[in-house]
Amino acid sequence: MSASSSSIPRPVTEQYDDVIPETVTVAVPGGYAGPALLYRPAAPGPHPGAAIGMEATGINHFIRDVAATLAHLGVATLVPDYYRGTGPADTENYDDIDAIMSHTLSLDFPRAARDLIAAADWLRAHPDVDADRVGYWGYCTGATVVLLAAELDRLAAAGVFFYPSQPWFTDLGPGRPAHPMDLLWLLTCPTLIIYGDDDLIMSAEQLESVRAGLVNGGVEQAVRVYAGAGHAFSAPSPAFYNEAADLASWPDAVDFLRRALA
Repeated sequence: MSASSSSIPRPVTEQYDDVIPETVTVAVPGGYAGPALLYRPAAPGPHPGAAIGMEATGINHFIRDVAATLAHLGVATLVPDYYRGTGPADTENYDDIDAIMSHTLSLDFPRAARDLIAAADWLRAHPDVDADRVGYWGYCTGATVVLLAAELDRLAAAGVFFYPSQPWFTDLGPGRPAHPMDLLWLLTCPTLIIYGDDDLIMSAEQLESVRAGLVNGGVEQAVRVYAGAGHAFSAPSPAFYNEAADLASWPDAVDFLRRALA
């Protein structure tokens, strides 16, 4: 992870000669075991690692490109399916909001967070991964899931969260027992939370409360806001994509992860 910001490759492909892709099985306490996509640098380790929270659409070409590009940059990545095979049928379709919402509304967030923690633990046990340098990275609903995972995982080494879609749940219940943004004080790792300033999910006033919730002064914790960008501004869909914010946030996030996992 030594490239400068100006030379950091963008996540536009999952094909790299120096990355080994695999499908592995991740076991979760409670008896479930499911497939996950592993991208690991071909060079000898140990490497830092990151468990990746996919968007609400599911594992698609965008999240594969992100995971593979981070591996190309030297970070072993693992992408589990927190829907456990029950997510949207068309993972490339960003336009069917009703279908996406039906899945996020029925998602068991504690279970999903445990699945991501299990993915981080899987990476920690891999011989090519440095167990002390495993963090989290996620987008949209996946950012909510990995935020919860990082809040619960005492071993988390870093967290990069692109516009968590459920900062505060509408209602609390078994599948949503606590608001993710009310648990920020639990974070002990370097943390970067990213939003656009035109995101309807997160107002300027709420962003200030998020900043105030990052109370661990012993590590780097920050909120970055990108002008003119709405929700899901990195998603490859005309309805969401904001080129300026996407181009700026990617190297910012990679640089942050580099520092945190150095």
